[in-house]
Amino acid sequence: MKKKEYDAGREDGLYLALKIVREGGLEALEKEIRFRNITGIKTSLAMKEIEGATLEIKNNVIDTVTCLAVHTLHDEFGFGKERAARFMERFQEKIGCLLDELVFWEDMVEENKKMGMETKIRMLESKGRMQYESMGCERKR
Repeated sequence: MKKKEYDAGREDGLYLALKIVREGGLEALEKEIRFRNITGIKTSLAMKEIEGATLEIKNNVIDTVTCLAVHTLHDEFGFGKERAARFMERFQEKIGCLLDELVFWEDMVEENKKMGMETKIRMLESKGRMQYESMGCERKR
C-alpha cells in the first residue's frame, strides 16, 4: 500500500471517529472499537450503519431457512399444508422470542443437547461468550 493511500485511510478513520463521538459521545466510540475488534470488520461504516445494512441480510436468512425447512418437512416427512403452516407459525414465534431476548441461542443449543442432538452456533463458538457480551449483547435476565 502506498503511503498516500495509508494516510487517506487514517484520515477517513479519524473523521469516522469524530462523527461517532459527536453523535453518541466517547462511550459510543469505545463500543465501536470493541465491536470492530471482536468482529474483525474493517470498513468505513459505523456500527450503527452496519447494523442497518445487516437487517435485510438477517431477514433473507430467516426467509430462506423457513423455505428450506418447510420444503424438507414436506419432501422428507410428508408434512401437508396444515402441519407445515403450524410449523411456520411456531418457527416465527421462536424467532420472535430470540429477537425479544426471551430465549438465547445457548439455551436452544443446550435443549437440543438434552435430546441427543448436537447443534452449534459458530459465532458463539469462535468468539466465546465473554467477547459476545462485550459487544453489548449481554443477557437481560
